[in-house]
Amino acid sequence: MQHSDDNDTPTTPIKSKAPAVDMSVQIMDVVATSPYPLTLSEICNEIGIPAASGHRVINALLAHEMIAHDANRKKAYCIGSKIFQIASTIYNKQSIIPFFYPVAEILKNEIHKSIYLYSAVGNNVVSVAKVDFTSGGVPSYHIGQTLPMHASAAGIAMLSMANNTQQQNYLESFKRIETQSLQIEKTIQEALTRAKRLGYAVTQKENDKPLCCIAAPVLNLRNEPIAAISAVINSETLSAQSARHYSKNIVQAARQLSAHII
Repeated sequence: MQHSDDNDTPTTPIKSKAPAVDMSVQIMDVVATSPYPLTLSEICNEIGIPAASGHRVINALLAHEMIAHDANRKKAYCIGSKIFQIASTIYNKQSIIPFFYPVAEILKNEIHKSIYLYSAVGNNVVSVAKVDFTSGGVPSYHIGQTLPMHASAAGIAMLSMANNTQQQNYLESFKRIETQSLQIEKTIQEALTRAKRLGYAVTQKENDKPLCCIAAPVLNLRNEPIAAISAVINSETLSAQSARHYSKNIVQAARQLSAHII
């Protein structure tokens, strides 16, 4: 008869008592941290689960709006609106959102543009608050709008102030997805260098819309980026001179908001 030794370390993992919950958390984590929306097969391959199991859990997450179908990539999934509602509730309890609105109102009246507050969620940025400039027919973003960090002015502004490790981790994410990752990495590096030097970031035709965006990072006392203020400009291109004109007010607004951060 074999006896167990009290000092022996277990060699088999402990089975979860709620595997469906574990799988749900894994799926939301993979979707949230991916720079691009993922298909069912991509999600299941990343986690290492059968497609049938993943499909059942994803359908449940869809029903609860924890994930959503992506509008730009066929049969792919992104983080859902419920996540942003939960995040917004947390932000409202402890964050800068209450301070954002008066700052954004002043900025809106100065530059006559819609103003957004963005936060990072994994490798993406999400709009968590906005103050609209009323002008008929001008396209804009909605609360919960999600974009990869490198594809948005807000994301570039925040990432430009992140430490080297965080920047490298973000850039590494492309090596698993993009076939031309070296060219993309070079383009992102140039954008980050320029944004850090200027103190703001500019994107043209953001999210494939006729919109330009200018954003400046909101920093805490340790000079770490925690958010970004972004202005949406209804134009397919934005000249360097116009960008400098708008950026002065946007950078100043970001500094005012940063002053409220503990």
